[in-house]
Amino acid sequence: VIKDRHSIYATIENVVHESEHRVWMMLSKWGILHLMRSGIVDSITESLNRGVEVRVLAQIDTKTIRFFEQLDKRIEIRHQENQSQMGFYVDDEVGIQIVNSESNPTGRGKEDTALLIESMDYMQAQIELLKVQWNGGVDFNSTKARIVDGMITEPLKLNIGEGSFYERLRGLIADDSGVGFTNAILRRPDEPLTLGISAASLRELGVDMSEILRVVGRRIGQELALDLRNESEDEDFWRSLTRKWKDMGMGDIEIDNMPPTIVTVMDSKSSERDPRLGPVLCHMDEGVLEGILVERYGFEATASELLCTSSGQEHCMFEIAINGTK
Repeated sequence: VIKDRHSIYATIENVVHESEHRVWMMLSKWGILHLMRSGIVDSITESLNRGVEVRVLAQIDTKTIRFFEQLDKRIEIRHQENQSQMGFYVDDEVGIQIVNSESNPTGRGKEDTALLIESMDYMQAQIELLKVQWNGGVDFNSTKARIVDGMITEPLKLNIGEGSFYERLRGLIADDSGVGFTNAILRRPDEPLTLGISAASLRELGVDMSEILRVVGRRIGQELALDLRNESEDEDFWRSLTRKWKDMGMGDIEIDNMPPTIVTVMDSKSSERDPRLGPVLCHMDEGVLEGILVERYGFEATASELLCTSSGQEHCMFEIAINGTK
């Protein structure tokens, strides 16, 4: 057990200085401040010069991002929401886990406590957990784009189906519907596929285009809300959002409350869509609404279309169900 922040970070500095292959760092919300005030940064730079790989998994926000920008560019940094652990792990052999840290980021840390760990079994389990968390993190450039520029640039993660796609394809080829599917791909290479044909073919393979468009819509909605993040008042936010919605050719929207439970979309041009595609593309509108709500208010919501112009209604109407906070 190591007590007092000065002693803890002096020990970390020595361990990092002796690193040979890889250093993992887990930083909580204010961990970067403690790091920058210690001599660890110099030890990290020296390790990088020796070819040591350094990775940082941290919680990054508007108050701390500038400190991460000051780190050596050779350090790999990823952001993980609600990252609360503080730890340093070197060469899969030695770990220093901070178990108590003063909440005041500018405090002296007299009551800080850490464990020096040299158990191979523990380190193996900890590194495996770190790899899982690392794979789920967002790279620094995408995090910076979101915080500074209001853009979401990390890759979309889609669940496009389950089960054996090979068996689905074999089934398609074995029956009449398979002839059309294979002909569309193999016998007309110079003829562009229409969205209707490809969507139908994908559906036969178990790929739900509605869900894919919904996920894409959520991303669009989040970026819309981020673009208007400086609108602190809800009335100003929704007024600006209504203008943007119309400018994108998505029609005029009316809401019942703030946040809304009913959204009405008029003149969305859905009637001009291919009737086979209208219901599918409307899922993108549902996703846009869900993305706006999760980004603006921090709760998960499900938007369900009650009325649709593609089925002969005068306007589209979406009902919003709040599922819970993020």
